[in-house]
Amino acid sequence: MRSTYIIVGIILVLLAGVFVFTSSKDEQVPATTTTVEQQAVPETMVEDDTGNVIFNVSGTNFAFDVTEITVQEGDTVTINFESKDGFHDWVVDEFNASTLQVNPGTVTSVTFVADKAGEYEYYCSVGQHRQMGMVGKLIVETK
Repeated sequence: MRSTYIIVGIILVLLAGVFVFTSSKDEQVPATTTTVEQQAVPETMVEDDTGNVIFNVSGTNFAFDVTEITVQEGDTVTINFESKDGFHDWVVDEFNASTLQVNPGTVTSVTFVADKAGEYEYYCSVGQHRQMGMVGKLIVETK
Protein backbone atom coordinates (compact mmCIF):
# COMPACT_ATOMS: atom_id res chain seq x y z
CA MET A 1 0.00 0.00 0.00
CA ARG A 2 2.78 2.41 0.98
CA SER A 3 4.74 1.64 -2.20
CA THR A 4 1.62 2.41 -4.25
CA TYR A 5 1.49 5.91 -2.74
CA ILE A 6 5.18 6.40 -3.45
CA ILE A 7 4.78 5.32 -7.07
CA VAL A 8 1.72 7.55 -7.54
CA GLY A 9 3.62 10.47 -6.00
CA ILE A 10 6.61 9.94 -8.28
CA ILE A 11 4.35 9.70 -11.34
CA LEU A 12 2.59 12.96 -10.38
CA VAL A 13 5.93 14.73 -9.95
CA LEU A 14 7.14 13.40 -13.29
CA LEU A 15 3.94 14.41 -15.08
CA ALA A 16 4.25 17.92 -13.67
CA GLY A 17 7.87 18.04 -14.85
CA VAL A 18 6.97 16.81 -18.33
CA PHE A 19 4.18 19.39 -18.57
CA VAL A 20 6.53 22.23 -17.60
CA PHE A 21 9.27 20.92 -19.92
CA THR A 22 7.05 20.48 -22.98
CA SER A 23 5.11 23.71 -22.53
CA SER A 24 8.18 25.96 -22.58
CA LYS A 25 9.81 25.05 -25.94
CA ASP A 26 13.10 27.03 -25.99
CA GLU A 27 12.68 28.65 -22.57
CA GLN A 28 14.68 27.63 -19.52
CA VAL A 29 12.71 25.09 -17.51
CA PRO A 30 12.39 26.28 -13.91
CA ALA A 31 13.00 23.87 -11.08
CA THR A 32 9.81 22.67 -9.43
CA THR A 33 9.43 21.63 -5.83
CA THR A 34 6.76 19.44 -4.24
CA THR A 35 6.29 17.82 -0.88
CA VAL A 36 4.41 14.81 0.40
CA GLU A 37 4.08 14.16 4.13
CA GLN A 38 5.02 10.91 5.86
CA GLN A 39 6.22 8.67 3.04
CA ALA A 40 9.43 6.68 2.93
CA VAL A 41 11.77 7.17 -0.03
CA PRO A 42 12.92 3.96 -1.75
CA GLU A 43 16.69 3.59 -1.76
CA THR A 44 17.21 3.37 -5.52
CA MET A 45 17.96 5.49 -8.56
CA VAL A 46 15.51 4.91 -11.38
CA GLU A 47 14.93 6.14 -14.90
CA ASP A 48 11.33 6.50 -16.03
CA ASP A 49 9.88 5.74 -19.48
CA THR A 50 10.63 9.26 -20.77
CA GLY A 51 14.30 9.13 -19.76
CA ASN A 52 13.94 11.27 -16.65
CA VAL A 53 16.42 10.31 -13.96
CA ILE A 54 15.16 10.01 -10.37
CA PHE A 55 17.41 9.90 -7.32
CA ASN A 56 16.25 9.15 -3.80
CA VAL A 57 18.38 10.95 -1.24
CA SER A 58 17.99 11.13 2.52
CA GLY A 59 19.61 13.41 5.05
CA THR A 60 20.70 12.95 8.65
CA ASN A 61 22.65 15.16 11.03
CA PHE A 62 24.92 16.18 9.11
CA ALA A 63 25.25 14.10 5.95
CA PHE A 64 23.48 12.89 2.83
CA ASP A 65 23.28 9.15 2.20
CA VAL A 66 24.16 9.81 -1.47
CA THR A 67 27.28 11.98 -1.77
CA GLU A 68 27.78 11.78 -5.53
CA ILE A 69 25.18 11.92 -8.30
CA THR A 70 26.11 11.54 -11.97
CA VAL A 71 23.77 12.49 -14.84
CA GLN A 72 24.08 13.34 -18.53
CA GLU A 73 23.88 16.90 -19.84
CA GLY A 74 20.27 17.60 -20.80
CA ASP A 75 18.78 15.03 -18.41
CA THR A 76 15.65 15.95 -16.50
CA VAL A 77 16.54 15.09 -12.93
CA THR A 78 14.21 14.56 -9.99
CA ILE A 79 15.58 14.45 -6.46
CA ASN A 80 13.23 12.86 -3.92
CA PHE A 81 14.60 14.00 -0.57
CA GLU A 82 13.68 12.71 2.87
CA SER A 83 14.99 13.93 6.20
CA LYS A 84 15.60 10.96 8.45
CA ASP A 85 17.07 12.98 11.32
CA GLY A 86 16.78 16.75 11.82
CA PHE A 87 15.52 19.65 9.70
CA HIS A 88 17.13 19.61 6.21
CA ASP A 89 16.84 20.34 2.48
CA TRP A 90 18.72 19.62 -0.77
CA VAL A 91 20.06 22.55 -2.85
CA VAL A 92 22.20 23.00 -5.99
CA ASP A 93 22.62 26.69 -6.83
CA GLU A 94 23.77 26.40 -10.45
CA PHE A 95 20.42 24.92 -11.53
CA ASN A 96 18.32 27.03 -9.16
CA ALA A 97 17.06 23.75 -7.69
CA SER A 98 16.08 23.21 -4.08
CA THR A 99 13.66 21.14 -2.11
CA LEU A 100 11.60 22.45 0.75
CA GLN A 101 13.16 22.32 4.20
CA VAL A 102 11.57 19.35 5.96
CA ASN A 103 11.37 17.56 9.30
CA PRO A 104 12.09 13.84 9.77
CA GLY A 105 9.70 11.52 7.94
CA THR A 106 8.78 14.09 5.29
CA VAL A 107 9.52 13.63 1.58
CA THR A 108 9.98 16.59 -0.75
CA SER A 109 11.04 16.65 -4.41
CA VAL A 110 12.63 18.98 -6.91
CA THR A 111 12.84 18.48 -10.69
CA PHE A 112 15.27 20.37 -12.92
CA VAL A 113 17.12 20.07 -16.23
CA ALA A 114 20.87 19.49 -15.90
CA ASP A 115 21.71 21.64 -18.91
CA LYS A 116 25.33 22.56 -18.06
CA ALA A 117 28.16 20.02 -17.97
CA GLY A 118 30.48 20.20 -14.99
CA GLU A 119 30.78 19.38 -11.30
CA TYR A 120 28.53 21.18 -8.84
CA GLU A 121 28.17 21.06 -5.08
CA TYR A 122 24.81 20.25 -3.57
CA TYR A 123 24.21 20.97 0.09
CA CYS A 124 21.79 21.51 2.95
CA SER A 125 21.06 25.23 3.37
CA VAL A 126 19.76 24.98 6.95
CA GLY A 127 21.88 26.87 9.48
CA GLN A 128 25.54 25.83 9.36
CA HIS A 129 24.83 22.33 7.95
CA ARG A 130 26.80 23.01 4.73
CA GLN A 131 29.82 24.16 6.71
CA MET A 132 29.46 21.08 8.93
CA GLY A 133 29.91 18.83 5.88
CA MET A 134 26.36 18.21 4.65
CA VAL A 135 27.41 18.38 1.00
CA GLY A 136 27.64 16.21 -2.08
CA LYS A 137 28.73 16.40 -5.70
CA LEU A 138 26.47 16.57 -8.78
CA ILE A 139 28.41 15.54 -11.88
CA VAL A 140 26.85 16.47 -15.22
CA GLU A 141 28.64 14.64 -18.03
CA THR A 142 28.66 15.80 -21.66
CA LYS A 143 26.64 13.49 -23.88
